[in-house]
Amino acid sequence: MTLERWWVLLFAIVPVGWWYVEWVRGRQRLATTLKALAIVCIIVALAEPAMNSEESKLAVSVLVDTSASVSEQDLARASEIASRVVGDKGRNWVKVIPFGRTTRGVSDAETKGKLGYTAGEAGRGTDLEVALREGMAAIPAGLVPRIVLITDGKENKGSVTRATWQAQQLGVPVDVFPMAGRPKPALRLESVSFPTQAFAGDRFPIDIAIEAPRKAGASIELSAEGKALGTNPVDLQPGMNRVRVHVTLNTPGAIDLAGVVKSAELGEVRFAQSVALRLPKALYVTQDPAGSGKDFMEVLAAGRFDVLTTNSLDGQKMDDFQIVILNNLDLEAIPIERKDQVEQFVKAGGGLLVIGGEKNTYNEAKKVEDALDRTMAAKLAPPRSPEGTCITLIVDKSSSMEGRKMELARVASIGVIENLRPVDSVGVLIFDNSFQWAVPIRKAEDRTLIKRLVAGITPDGGTQIAPALTEAFRRTVPVKATYKHIVLLTDGISEEGDSMSLAKEAAAQNITISTVGLGQDVNRAYLEKVAAFSKGKSYFLNDPAGLEQIL
Repeated sequence: MTLERWWVLLFAIVPVGWWYVEWVRGRQRLATTLKALAIVCIIVALAEPAMNSEESKLAVSVLVDTSASVSEQDLARASEIASRVVGDKGRNWVKVIPFGRTTRGVSDAETKGKLGYTAGEAGRGTDLEVALREGMAAIPAGLVPRIVLITDGKENKGSVTRATWQAQQLGVPVDVFPMAGRPKPALRLESVSFPTQAFAGDRFPIDIAIEAPRKAGASIELSAEGKALGTNPVDLQPGMNRVRVHVTLNTPGAIDLAGVVKSAELGEVRFAQSVALRLPKALYVTQDPAGSGKDFMEVLAAGRFDVLTTNSLDGQKMDDFQIVILNNLDLEAIPIERKDQVEQFVKAGGGLLVIGGEKNTYNEAKKVEDALDRTMAAKLAPPRSPEGTCITLIVDKSSSMEGRKMELARVASIGVIENLRPVDSVGVLIFDNSFQWAVPIRKAEDRTLIKRLVAGITPDGGTQIAPALTEAFRRTVPVKATYKHIVLLTDGISEEGDSMSLAKEAAAQNITISTVGLGQDVNRAYLEKVAAFSKGKSYFLNDPAGLEQIL
């Protein structure tokens, strides 16, 4: 507090008193003394003397541990303590500073009093030294400093001893509110494995190995950037448990993915890792007019593809893409080196989609396959003649096909029939220990009747493939058609008979035979040979759900 006002007032009063005494008493000596005193007052007033009083306002940094090691109960209690300090601050200065591996500001949602965990890499460790130094640096000058530290004390980075010594040297007292900390879990997290890179929108697995001392129920909770993704219940058995969960993330960029395995009986363990998400890239090569194929481009956009559209493969680095789409191109006109490039791209795991159109050409006299022919799973067909195509389906209806397999076989067969023209022919031969024609080979004119006959197939009996294959071949040979194709679908094992000779004869008659094996109990070598000798394809499915797509 300054005394300037007092000296100015005294300066005003003393001269008046001097003149008063001079007038009243007329004493020369007293007047001289007062004159001297007035001069002194003037000098002191011009010097502006000041006096400081002791400051008692506090400046408090409240450091709150919000790392992943803190339990939810401890974090709630820490939030309550911090809120109470802020509420009782009065004229004092208070700042709440959450910290983990580093310090951070309080978010808008946390200003209401409930602090959350520090997300990402910053929340996966605890550095008390950094927190204390940041807390001391935040305190403004001229106030009485103090630090309130709320933590479980589980430091894995820095040195709290070094930081407290520095605080002592600066005269900053540190008040500590210890948290209870998480109880030691009976679970042991052996390993967590998931890709560090994935495509946005794709579903990718997380493989977790957890060791449990006894049988118990548990749950796996996943979150990304602090937002909950879902909960998966698991039943833990004594010993090592290997669990797989799946997750889909739609936002490209570096995402912090975290999880916690919780058991009411055995405690909880946590894991966290970053995953980089990117959009899959598609190279769309087309010579169609601009603006055409709008619907197809919308499909690619819905699949979250980053599409580069061009009219040529020249100069394109395919390694930058996940799929190459060739739309309505004259494939014969593509240079050999570009076809080789496409083949290598597919062998390295890339995808290839070829869309037909009026610009596609077909060379029936072509004797040697090029790289593009070898790459494509199907061959381009020449224009269909009036005779059309003949498809003969041989469907295993043995008792092992009961249920889902039989249902999918019927649906897939109906799907084939739906795509035939009236000029095409179709036949459906069913077999177990014997065979019979569910649909004798006929023109696909009345598709409704044919589908009704297929829908009535019911499973029963054993498995005898060779007689059914012979019957299908015998009935297909005389049919007039540009293409003749037999499809054998089975989930069992049977004697081979003369199937290999029949397959070679089928190739000589321009009849291809493709085989589809369902499940593990099939004679894989037998089915592969039948398809190879007849120049057909062989497929093997453990999950019958893929049957409809193949047919």
